[in-house]
Amino acid sequence: MNILLIISVLLAPLMGLLLFFYVHYRFKRGDITLFYRSYFWGVLSVIIPAIIYLILYTQGYTALSNLRRILFYSFVGIGFGQEFGKFIILRYLVLPSSYFRSPSDGILYSLMINFGSLSLLSILSLILFPEIPPYILITNVFVSIIFAVLMGFFVGMGKVRHNRFIDSSTGLIGAAFFHGSYQFIIETRDFKLMVMFLAGSAIITLLLLFKSISISDEVKNDKSIS
Repeated sequence: MNILLIISVLLAPLMGLLLFFYVHYRFKRGDITLFYRSYFWGVLSVIIPAIIYLILYTQGYTALSNLRRILFYSFVGIGFGQEFGKFIILRYLVLPSSYFRSPSDGILYSLMINFGSLSLLSILSLILFPEIPPYILITNVFVSIIFAVLMGFFVGMGKVRHNRFIDSSTGLIGAAFFHGSYQFIIETRDFKLMVMFLAGSAIITLLLLFKSISISDEVKNDKSIS
């Protein structure tokens, strides 16, 4: 079997395992039951994008014959469909927990849900689309970190600022937009635009990570967040 094919299937669960070991080491005395459950809930979240894709397929919207269909498929079928499934888990199963206190927590949970989702999606993609290049699936895992950080940060901000609807909606829309943009670039094969997209997304992701750490420190010190 092609080594890239094996990597494309195992990469997402391996990333989830590495993240689990990090959190287990970082919070040795903490209860991380909800954290590893998030991975398996992420696997179940695939039900939602699968239903959305099936609806689009039966209506003929997966036949990308023109620019409008590519846009609709990229942003609604893939971007919104996949991120909405993960959002439901993060917002309604994880966010209410007392262990979820800040944007940094949101990012960690969001990443775990994301890796769970991709663990199944990578397998389904190979089954349904055997012609898909394995490197696309491998790249998807790494790029999905951007979407997970965006969603996790803003959903976490909603808990800190007690403004869950607006911040959570921002997280969902932001993740769906970036995911849809990435898919659109893949479909149009505009690799110059891909370079700019990845560079800009990486900067935004790093800024959100640093900001989440700063806010987490403020939460620990019981300072007000505005």
